[in-house]
Amino acid sequence: MDRYEIPILFLGPTVMIAAGLQGMHSIPLTFALFYGWLLLVPLGSFILRRRTADLAKPRIQTDRKQQWQKTDILLGIGSGAAFFGAIVAAAAWFHPLFLDIPRLKGLLQEWHFSGEHTIWLVLVLLVLNPLLEETYWRGYVLRKLTDGRVSPAMAVFLTSLFYSLYHVLSIVPIFERPWNIALVLPVFAAGLFWGWMRLRHASLTGSVLSHSFADAGIMGIYFLYLS
Repeated sequence: MDRYEIPILFLGPTVMIAAGLQGMHSIPLTFALFYGWLLLVPLGSFILRRRTADLAKPRIQTDRKQQWQKTDILLGIGSGAAFFGAIVAAAAWFHPLFLDIPRLKGLLQEWHFSGEHTIWLVLVLLVLNPLLEETYWRGYVLRKLTDGRVSPAMAVFLTSLFYSLYHVLSIVPIFERPWNIALVLPVFAAGLFWGWMRLRHASLTGSVLSHSFADAGIMGIYFLYLS
C-alpha cells in the first residue's frame, strides 16, 4: 500500500461531505460528490487491478457455506428491524430534546432537501446509500487494510471510526446540543457491528440489509416530523 493511499481513502468521503454540505450548502451536490467518491474510487481501483492482473485472493475468506449466507441475511434483516424500531421509538419519545423542528425545516430548505425532488433524494438514501457505503467501507477499504496486514479487529475499528467521522458534519447541525455529539456514537457502534458481520460471514449482503433498515428509520423521522 502507498503510504498516502489509506489516509486519502479514510478522509476522502469526509472532504466530499464538507465541500457539498458546509461549502455549497446543497444536499443534491453533496450526494453527487459523496456517492461519486464511494462509487468511482473502488471502481477505478478494480479496473486498474484488472489491467495489472493484480487480483490476489483477499485475506477475508469468501468460501463460506450456504448456511452462513442464510444466517447473514437473517441477521441483517433482524438487526435492521431492531435498528429501525429503536430509531423510530427514540424519536417518538425524545424528539423534543434533540430536534428543533422549525429550525431544522429551515435548515433542510437551505440545503435544498425540499420540494418535488425530495422523494428522489429519499430513495437515494434508502437504496444507494447503504449499498455504496457498505461496499466502500466494509468491502473495499476493509479489504485494503486486511490485505495490508492490518489485523481484522483493527481494520473494523478504523473503518468504523472514519465512517462515523463524516456523520459529524450532518448530525451536529441537525440535532440540538449536547445530543448532537452523543448521537455520533450509535453510528460508530453500527459501523463496528456491520464490520463484524462482514468478517463473520464474508459477505456484504447482511450489512447492506441492516444498513437499509437503519436508514429507513432515519427517513421515518423525516416523514413523521419534518415533511
